[in-house]
Amino acid sequence: MDLSVPLIPKEQSLSGDWFRLEHGANAASVKCASGRTETLIYVVFGDDFIAGLRVDRKTWILVPARSVISVTFNALGAHWLPPVRQTSDEARAYLQGLGPVELRVWPVGQDEPLPAAPANIQGSWLVLSRSHDGTAERLVAVESVALIEVVDVAAAVRDLDGARVGN
Repeated sequence: MDLSVPLIPKEQSLSGDWFRLEHGANAASVKCASGRTETLIYVVFGDDFIAGLRVDRKTWILVPARSVISVTFNALGAHWLPPVRQTSDEARAYLQGLGPVELRVWPVGQDEPLPAAPANIQGSWLVLSRSHDGTAERLVAVESVALIEVVDVAAAVRDLDGARVGN
């Protein structure tokens, strides 16, 4: 049985958890405001984002809630997939938890991403740098990001048991 839930700001939801997922949900179909649909596994649903491994391209992405129209959670037949996980983290805290990673960033309204670069979060900014000393090359306001893709999935993504995901 599939469960389709539109994403709404937490302050507009009922008190407590936003919802309970159907037991066994281990995938998400994310309909984005840009018109694209992403099918994700290893799904993490946060306070203002949804993230996971793209099924078709095997790349890890994070989609801010403002770029999402709706999410349909379902259970794929692969029982080795971890269930959808919910966290109270915001996207900025979640990205900081990934450590130093190389990101590809799509600003709102752009079809092409910015060049991939090592990135970190500083306040409300995503700092992108391609120099060895970490000098900022570009600042992108976190609020202006439509989608983030982690370039090196194997180095950045861990499953529930802490084992590496992706190759």
